[in-house]
Amino acid sequence: MSQIEKKLRARPNTSRAKGVVLFLGDGMGISTVTAARIYKGQSKKNFSGEESVLSWERFPHVSLSKTYGLDAQTSDSANSATAYLSGVKANIGTIGVDSSVKAKQCHNDTRAYVNSIMKWAQDAGMWTGIVTTARVTDASPAGAYAHSGYRKWQESVPKGCNAKDIAQQLIYDLPGSEMRVILGGGRKVFLSSKKRDEEGKKGERSDGKNLIKKWKELKKRFKARYVWNRSKLLAVNTQSTDYLLGLFDSDHMPYWINRSQPHSTKPNLTEMVTVAIQILARNPAGFVLFAEGARIDHGHHINRAKLALQEALEFDEAVKKTVSILPKKETLIVVTADHSHTMTIAGYPPRGTNIFAHIDFVQQAAFPLRLASHGGEDVAVYAQGPWSHLFAGVNDQTYIPYVMAYAACIGRFRGRGCHQWNNDWAE
Repeated sequence: MSQIEKKLRARPNTSRAKGVVLFLGDGMGISTVTAARIYKGQSKKNFSGEESVLSWERFPHVSLSKTYGLDAQTSDSANSATAYLSGVKANIGTIGVDSSVKAKQCHNDTRAYVNSIMKWAQDAGMWTGIVTTARVTDASPAGAYAHSGYRKWQESVPKGCNAKDIAQQLIYDLPGSEMRVILGGGRKVFLSSKKRDEEGKKGERSDGKNLIKKWKELKKRFKARYVWNRSKLLAVNTQSTDYLLGLFDSDHMPYWINRSQPHSTKPNLTEMVTVAIQILARNPAGFVLFAEGARIDHGHHINRAKLALQEALEFDEAVKKTVSILPKKETLIVVTADHSHTMTIAGYPPRGTNIFAHIDFVQQAAFPLRLASHGGEDVAVYAQGPWSHLFAGVNDQTYIPYVMAYAACIGRFRGRGCHQWNNDWAE
């Protein structure tokens, strides 16, 4: 069947979304997607690369998302997370708060807090989870559960500030405390500076708290597991585990090139996402999962394109696996980026030209900066599943969580009839 015939035969899926998966490629602008596509193709023998296809490029619906912040033309991962998870424009550097809070401003007034789709989902009885290759308290995943005046207040807040740091919010406060699955890096922000983790690395908390131990205590009544390496993660009985906390590194998880080595103790993104889905999908009321390929952004920040694109291909595999194990009719899968990066593909090279060179090659800079900056252009949104056809045209980034909420009948759309759906899956 030709591509145009498929389009002509396509019909909107207006079922209720029992599952919602938001894949976030941090810093994965359109130029990164294009370069990753070429790299994927060139990784195969006898392919020039340009004709390749990434897993999400097979999705039927694509739109553009405007990523500017409330006080900045180019966003960071903090205020953009508030946009695509809570539907609210915010100031750069802030997480889960409205326009009244500026970056680095101590704030614990709940009137400034904005709820994310995770809270909307939990209120409707859905299970929720976060998976990331960064620290689980980093800006993007923190947008799912935290309210903070500054993204870097992960293990402490400034002296005199009467607010919880981000790690404490994840353990003690809703919706973080009710996350069924939390997988990623960042053990150091949960442990006292006087304590070492399973790999001998010291914690960074100055208050003496052991939040991993506290999580275990709070979940004592449930079938809860804490894991810290790949083998323990893969040994989890996903059919009987109610809560899972996995912290696989002291800081961010290593780049894929290091995690993919033989005998690596670190799981890959596909493995983490698969375990998360196996747990969350057990809930008859449905689930919402946030999964982030965080280190695409980190590779770009240090001007190492090959690192960034390898992370993008790991991200591609995670999306591909998710599509294969979840029912298409019942699952809305959205793939997007929080912001772009300044990497471009320029010149007139012949087709099939190697998209880059050595893995440690650092692209030249026109003028010196500590890190490469983000890009301010629109990013793409790719979607398949129930109500994915609503992702069309050019929309603000704040549009994303409302489409997901409408598809799942949660948040402002809960209990109002929402839409008529075929609920055979619930019978």
